[in-house]
Amino acid sequence: MSNEDGQTGETKVILTTEEVASRILGFTRCCSAHATDRIDLVALSRGWIDRDGNPTEDGRALIRALMSLDGAYGIYRLVN
Repeated sequence: MSNEDGQTGETKVILTTEEVASRILGFTRCCSAHATDRIDLVALSRGWIDRDGNPTEDGRALIRALMSLDGAYGIYRLVN
C-alpha cells in the first residue's frame, strides 16, 4: 500500500497547526518532571513551540516522530 507521497506502509496524516500545538503540549505534560510546571514554558524552552504558542520545525518533527511507528521507539533522543 502506498500513499500519495509514494511511501509504503503508513498513511500520511495532515494535522492543523492547532492540532500539532495541542499534541506538543500533551506530550510535554506527560514528560514534565513537576506537575506544577507550566507546560507551555517547558515546550518553549525545548524549542517545540514559539512565544506565540505555534509549533516550531522541531515541534513538528517531534509530533511526526511520535506518530511514526519507527520514530516512536527512538523518541527519547528528542527529549533528552
